[in-house]
Amino acid sequence: MSNESKKIKEDIVESSLEGFLSKLQIIIVLYNMELSESDSFKSLIANNNISNDLHLYIYDNSKELQNIDDYKSIDIHYQHDPLNSGISKAYNEGAKYAKQKNRNWILILDQDTILPSNWAEVYYNSVLNNNEIKLFAPILLLDNNKIFSPCKYKMKRGFHLDEIEEGIQSLKEVSPVNSGMLILIEEFFNVGGYNEKVKLDFSDFQFIERFRENNDFFYVLDLICYQDFSNDNPSMKSQLKRYEYYCEGAYFFDKETIYERIQFLIIVFVRMLMLTFRYKTYKFGFIFIKNYLFK
Repeated sequence: MSNESKKIKEDIVESSLEGFLSKLQIIIVLYNMELSESDSFKSLIANNNISNDLHLYIYDNSKELQNIDDYKSIDIHYQHDPLNSGISKAYNEGAKYAKQKNRNWILILDQDTILPSNWAEVYYNSVLNNNEIKLFAPILLLDNNKIFSPCKYKMKRGFHLDEIEEGIQSLKEVSPVNSGMLILIEEFFNVGGYNEKVKLDFSDFQFIERFRENNDFFYVLDLICYQDFSNDNPSMKSQLKRYEYYCEGAYFFDKETIYERIQFLIIVFVRMLMLTFRYKTYKFGFIFIKNYLFK
C-alpha cells in the first residue's frame, strides 16, 4: 500500500461509517425543482440508519430563489445561481466548498436519482476495501431496468450495456455518468475538475477523460440506483434548448486531434438530423449552424 493510500485510509475509515460521513460532502444540483421534491434528497433523508449529520451542498440553477427548510441531522449549504451556469460549474463550486470544510470525498447527484436505504454503508465499505481507487459509481437503471450507467464509451458517445459486474472496471472500456459518482477531492482537483464551458451534455465524459489521464480504473458498486426522467419535458421547445446545450457541450469539449473534431462533428450532425425528422422542423439545423458549425 502506498503512503498516499495509507493516509487516505487513516483519514477516512478510522472512525468507521460515522467518520466517513463526517468527511463526505454531498452535492445536489437543482433546476426548477424544490429541494423537498428532489428524489435524490428524499432518498438521502429517508435512511433512518444514519445517526450523524449529512453535509449537503445544494446548487440551485433555477431562476427563483427558494427557502430551504431546516432538517434534523442535515447540514445544508444553499447556493443560488439564477444565471443557470450549468452542472459543471455546480460541481466545481461544491468541490471548492468541500475543500474549505476539509472533506475528503464528494458525492455528486442530480435531482432525480433514487438511492436505496443502504447507500452510505455500500459507499463506505467499498472505500474501505479498495484503497487505491479514487472514483466509485453505482449502477444506475432507467424505469425499464435498462442500464444507464456505467455505459460503454466509444466514439465520444455512451452506449447502453446489457450487464455490468461489481468491482474494478477499466475507464478505457466503460464510463460512469455524473449522478452517484463518489470522487476523492484531492484527485478531483488534480485532474482539473469539470470543464465549466461544458455546461450539461458531455460534462461527465469530459470529466472522465480528464480523470483517466491519471487513473486507469474506477469501482462499480454493489448498489442499484434508479434514474427518474419522468419530469423531463419532451416538447419541441425544450428539445430545441437542450440541443443548444448539446452543441455547446460538444463545441467546448477538449479536443486534441483532428480525428476528435471529426467525431464530434459527426455525432452533433447526426443528432440534428434525428431531431429534425422527429419534430419536422429545420430549427435544429439552424442551431447546429449557429451553435456548433460557425460558433
